[in-house]
This record gives sequence, structure tokens and C-alpha cells, in this order.
Amino acid sequence: MKWLRLGIIVATGWSLITSSVHANIPGGGTGTGPNVTLTDNGSTVTLDNGIISIVCTKSGGTINHIYYTFNNGSGTQTLDLLSGGHNGGLLYWENSNNQGLSFTYSLVTDPASNGGNYAEISLVTTSEPNDVLEVHYSLLRGSTGFYVTAMYKHRSVDGTFGLGECRDNIYAGSIFNWMSVDGARNRLMQVSGGSAIGVQGAPKEVSLWTNGIYAGQYEDKYKYSADLGVNHCWGWSSVGSGGKNVGLWNITASSEYYNGGPLKLELMEHIGTTILNMLNGGHYGMGSDGSFASGEVWTKVCGPYFIYCNHVSNTLTGTNAPAQALYNDALAQTAAEASAWP
Repeated sequence: MKWLRLGIIVATGWSLITSSVHANIPGGGTGTGPNVTLTDNGSTVTLDNGIISIVCTKSGGTINHIYYTFNNGSGTQTLDLLSGGHNGGLLYWENSNNQGLSFTYSLVTDPASNGGNYAEISLVTTSEPNDVLEVHYSLLRGSTGFYVTAMYKHRSVDGTFGLGECRDNIYAGSIFNWMSVDGARNRLMQVSGGSAIGVQGAPKEVSLWTNGIYAGQYEDKYKYSADLGVNHCWGWSSVGSGGKNVGLWNITASSEYYNGGPLKLELMEHIGTTILNMLNGGHYGMGSDGSFASGEVWTKVCGPYFIYCNHVSNTLTGTNAPAQALYNDALAQTAAEASAWP
């Protein structure tokens, strides 16, 4: 079986660039830059285009480093946008409620074979009996982010199986302090220095801030849910004192592959600088039919979706102005990605 490759979607996107009304183009950046390279380090593999460099751990299928090279007015610098994040900072996978998955790595597209324009790798797990998750990471020349595609399969040789919650989680770095779920939930967050207590009689996820910038207010992760058919861009920014005026975003060009349809409500982010993509989410019900008979053949492709990095000038100071500028640019990138969806 031949997979529908990201290249088909990307090619469609490039054909629309000249007529696009958006300042941003699919993949971000300008589409020009150094050759894409792929370096096999043994236990890890690095995809690099001179702007974005991602380091993938083969056995775990995780992205453990996202290096972003940019110049916002203080000279060229490179930041690891995952550095200092929870559990070391990483992008990891959950498949049918299981974490700590084991993967087998393979090279899909060697950039040396296409003039340095494009690289793609595949990681396949059979950690969960009777179920396969295949993950693709892809990088284009000049892109200011990378594409992720997840493929879930139940094969003719597989037995009875129930598909549980499936998602990827990004633990972003410690520099991030501004959460953007949507236009209404777009604010500075208490990511360190505050303290909270549990609330008697409330769900365990609910707490009450006792000090910090939101002292006296309630906190819980369900406040940061959104309809998958409406929300296509969410992420974190690093702004204010000690901030870097950079952002890290999850961008979806389409919501057609999510379970539950466009009115499906799901979690988007957590306060601990976490970015979620609930590909088969179990929160709030809807779209929970994931039961397969022995030998039933089924495949579902989720994505490709875009992990986007951006920056704004360091002349934008404080928190609100740079955070809004980063969010507005991410929204423009979302529109560009949607224009490329076939």
C-alpha cells in the first residue's frame, strides 16, 4: 500500500502561493534557505534546514529538541524551545491510553535524493497488541516548523481491539509563559512562583490560587478546551521580562480526521506549558466508537499538522504586545496551511 505522502499536500500548497492573500506561506518562512539535511546519530536522528532542527529519539518516537534559529534584532541566536520543560521537555505519544511506547525507525525520504528540499522519517510501534501506530516527521527547505502525521492501523492479523485515547503531547520549554487557546483565552499564565490548594467537593483537577498573579481565582485544565472544528491554532509564547519573543504552536489545516466531528470539545493545553493534540480524545464523549473485530482491516490517517515556530522584534516589550503579535502571526500561518489542504 502506498501512503499519501505529505509531499502531495505540500505541492498543492506551493501551487497556491502566488494567489494567496496571506502574508504567510505553507510551511512558514520564505520557502528558501540551506539544504535540508538528515543525520543518523545511531540512537537519534536529526532533521535540519538551518532554521529548524529537530532531534528524534528512534526507540521512543519522541522529539527531544526543537532548535529554532532566528534574529529578532539582537543578532542571530538559536534556542531549544523544549529546554527546561516538564520531564526534560519533549514531544511524546500516547496510543490507546498507553505511554512509553517502543518504535522502529526507518527513512522515508532522504533529502540527499531531492537536492536538499525535503526529508521525512517514519517510526512504527506495535507496543499495543493488535494495533499499530505509525508516525511521520517531515521537514521542508526554509520551513519555520515541521509536519507531523499519525497513522493508526488495525490489520487482518490483529485480534479484537478497542482503540482508546490517542494523542501527542508537547512539553514546551521553561521560557514560555503566555498561553493562547483562542482569542478569548489568551493570557499570561502563572507557570512558576504561585501556589494553589485543592477545593473540597470539586473534581481533583480544580485548585484555588492562594498567591501569585491570579490569587483568589480557580484553576483547572478543562478551562482550556475548545471545539475541534473551530480551533485550529493553539500554543505558547515567551514574552515579558526574561522572555525571548518567540512562540511554539500546534496548527491544523483541517479538523476532518478528529473523532466526534466539528462540535467535538477537547483539551488544547495545560498550564504547565503543555500543548496537546487529542487525535482520538476521550474527554466529553462523542466519537468514542473504536471497537474492532478480529481481522477487521482499518486505517486512519491524522494530519499532516504543523508544529510552528515564530518570533517578533525585540522592540516589542512587555507581555501583551509581543504575545498578540505572535498569536496573530500564528493565525496567519493557520490560514496559509488551510489554503494548502487539498
